[in-house]
Amino acid sequence: MPSLTIGSAAAKPGEIVHGWIDAVDHPTGGIDRFPVIIAQGKRVTRPVFWITASIHGGEHTGLIVAQRLATPQLVENLRGTLVIIPTLNPAGLRTKDRSPYYHNGDPNRLFPDPQRETNQKDRLYPPSALESAYRKVFTAIKDSQPVALLDLHNAQIGSLPMAFRDPVFYQRGRQKSFTRIDAQALQAKVGDMLDMLGFTIINEFAADSYVEKHLHRSVSGSVLNGLNIPAATVELGSWMYIDDGVVEACLTGLRNVLRWANMLDGPVEPITGIPVIRPGYPVRRCIHPHAPQAGIVHHLVRTGDAVQVGQPLARMTDIFGEPIGDDDGLLRSAYNGFVIGWQHGVVRYKGEPIMVLAIKDTGEMTVVNPY
Repeated sequence: MPSLTIGSAAAKPGEIVHGWIDAVDHPTGGIDRFPVIIAQGKRVTRPVFWITASIHGGEHTGLIVAQRLATPQLVENLRGTLVIIPTLNPAGLRTKDRSPYYHNGDPNRLFPDPQRETNQKDRLYPPSALESAYRKVFTAIKDSQPVALLDLHNAQIGSLPMAFRDPVFYQRGRQKSFTRIDAQALQAKVGDMLDMLGFTIINEFAADSYVEKHLHRSVSGSVLNGLNIPAATVELGSWMYIDDGVVEACLTGLRNVLRWANMLDGPVEPITGIPVIRPGYPVRRCIHPHAPQAGIVHHLVRTGDAVQVGQPLARMTDIFGEPIGDDDGLLRSAYNGFVIGWQHGVVRYKGEPIMVLAIKDTGEMTVVNPY
């Protein structure tokens, strides 16, 4: 295999090298760049595995994990090549904001659209500077022919460390020959990879809602359905806060995933320091309940708690602490499942979400392309 080059970083056997991918030019001069770390084994250059992090500027745990994963000891035992992008949002990281100041919207909805790739003439507007920068990253991923990719994030304050599994679409775009059997095989690989990661596994939203929320253009969604490469999002608990237990659990899980990819030897390491929930059936993400009216939320269940249909999840009060609404202000669960985390804060306007649950998923994770 020729030497792998990502941006200005050129892999060297047995070494850890650093470089940059040029991203967004500033009108006043200078440029934002994506940092690149390449760790390559001494003798074997394949497989290639990608880890990306910090596409949301206030989510820092993945950045710390990315900096700590590639060590000389790891390289000493590594087969193949590990490519790490510690941040896909340097502007947001500098200001600790979810989005960079030159993009109005979620940056994790800007990776190439697997469907639109075949319909460029249908675009009303040219791609933004950040969208073009992410295309560079996507092309680098594609050209390196990786075995898999994991994208590291944080979720709500106090949320459960977990992995989100995306649906796989078949009969999509020019890939009409990508059949349901192909999609099931790809989804099985994702499942095997996440089993080795060892975190709680949550299926993403149902396919129509998934596309409506543009999650097919997230890092993992784009790589999974655009390149047919196993990919997933890993949520590492609270944003803007580093929990050493979560960091160590993620480092352990990533080493286990490298074993799954035949890039490391040795026994699977146990995951410790974080709760792991295995309900015995598939679960999916569900934002529930929502505030029926404006008020103050008093949460009655916490992250990881099992909940049953009809169980009170929260109580709504006015500013004086008096219950408002029906049923003494109680908001009851419409589902069986468990709590993933609370939405930030306790002040709610009508219709705003209050918490996120994991509920039983009876749907398919391999579906006909819905868009």
